[in-house]
Amino acid sequence: THLPMRRRGPGIAGLRAQNAAKAKLQTVAKKLEEDNIEHMTKQLAQFKKNLERFAAKHKDRINQNPVFRHQFQQLCAKTGVDPLASRQGFWSQLLGLGNFYYELAIQIIQLCLALREENGGLMTLKELHRELSARRGAHQQKASIQDVEQAIQKVSILGSGFRIVEVGGQSMVVSVPRELNTDHSAIIAHARDSRGHVTQSGAEKKLGWPKRRFRQCMDMMLQEGMVWVDDQEGERQYWFACLLSS
Repeated sequence: THLPMRRRGPGIAGLRAQNAAKAKLQTVAKKLEEDNIEHMTKQLAQFKKNLERFAAKHKDRINQNPVFRHQFQQLCAKTGVDPLASRQGFWSQLLGLGNFYYELAIQIIQLCLALREENGGLMTLKELHRELSARRGAHQQKASIQDVEQAIQKVSILGSGFRIVEVGGQSMVVSVPRELNTDHSAIIAHARDSRGHVTQSGAEKKLGWPKRRFRQCMDMMLQEGMVWVDDQEGERQYWFACLLSS
């Protein structure tokens, strides 16, 4: 009877050869990765130079045309360039965008503060843009809704309470430090579908909320001045001033 022969391993010499081949492959892979990174870095640097030349050539159009300005900013974002990062940097000196958004942010803050007693620090983005455009007048550089969004994003970094939230597919500008939770967003969306107001019975029917949950939600909004109360029609109605003109 012949016993089956055991398969011999690669041996010391074979293992050394395998390790050497593996090390060589790792070295080649590392070199390829480094070359690829270097190539991409050079490409990105060249693209940024081209972007600067493009900005210089189309400076007037970027400053005067809100749609073209928004498209230019999207192009910048894809290359990691932020023309709004500094009021003193190259882009600010070339385009003046830093100053434009700085002034726009100041006007937004002033407008929101002026209207806070009226709307409780809550208004639609469209309404803010409409009010801002009316106050800026024809003599100032035209600002689009995208410009307003950019300015608010810069202000929100400061933690000042200014931010944009999405409620039922609609952009709302919040100018109070208090955070809005999902219940607040749900009740605002319900009010928008109910001609600007809500009631406890309406929220119970539409949202399935018990009375306690509704009161907790509305008490905070009353405290912040986001809603007005009307007791003249029987059941108490809570009106959102920000939705009456949107």
